[in-house]
Amino acid sequence: MKKMPRPVRRSGLTMPINNPRFVDRSWTRDCDYLNFDLEDSVPQSQKDYARSQVRHAIVQGQKGAAEINIRINCAYPDADVPAAVWPGVKQINFPKAETGAQIRHLDALITELERVRGIRPGTVRIGATVETTLGVANSYEIASASPRIDAFGGGTGYDMSMDMGIEMFVGFDQFVYNRGEGELIALALGLEREGGVYMSDTTGNVGNAELSIKRAEASRKAGLRTGGGLHPNVVAPQNLGLTPTVNEVEDAHRVLSFFAELDQRGETEGDMDGRIVDKYEAARAEELIEWASLCAHRDAEKSAAREQTAAELDEQN
Repeated sequence: MKKMPRPVRRSGLTMPINNPRFVDRSWTRDCDYLNFDLEDSVPQSQKDYARSQVRHAIVQGQKGAAEINIRINCAYPDADVPAAVWPGVKQINFPKAETGAQIRHLDALITELERVRGIRPGTVRIGATVETTLGVANSYEIASASPRIDAFGGGTGYDMSMDMGIEMFVGFDQFVYNRGEGELIALALGLEREGGVYMSDTTGNVGNAELSIKRAEASRKAGLRTGGGLHPNVVAPQNLGLTPTVNEVEDAHRVLSFFAELDQRGETEGDMDGRIVDKYEAARAEELIEWASLCAHRDAEKSAAREQTAAELDEQN
């Protein structure tokens, strides 16, 4: 079976799908993905209206070549999923996941909708978000419940802080166990790890660009490749911080060349400018070069889409 390209999800914005101003400008944000929300950001009185706006949001988001995600309500999958699964949607995000049974039910709903709406089977991924202590306890069951899940991470955030009875914005990592549990489970199952490294944040400022780039750079060093947020200010820092620099790519090529010379001499490790290079460092260099190439391709894809959309709008005006 042909290996699928690694998805590039460095940046994303979650936004209420019932807000036309946000949705109609979503294509301009340079996000790798857009997470159109039917859940917490939509009041109960507007749930039906929000569901009716999914297809419009798909069209708007695709104008900038963003991957389209729809976050549904964990309490209303039977109402939300038929409104959310359409051609162009790449992922259904299920919040507050607590059991594998929930995910299997979601998988069954998606499978039937793919069939009746002419979507290639298996196209729509599932994103399972753990936001309760029960979800943490059942994390392996949740993450392994469907082949549609290709990424998983630990439980953090507002809902988790409330469930645990702890403060959200503190100067220490109150979610250290949840984070580690989720990442280890993802690695054990061969999934992409979701989330970011801990950084002290006592303000709750969701638009803090300086903190965002520091977290993105540190997260990439820790092997993480995904980002996301609530404010447009964090998009550019995440794209930048989760992408290898030109100098890093050049250095990775030097490492591979040096290791190839070692191999030709029948040696397994050697000193390159004061640092040891072995098969492990060579593997890291290969991954970095591959990831940088994927990021460059994604950036070009988004830029071309935005330019085309802007040109079309100019013609209309």
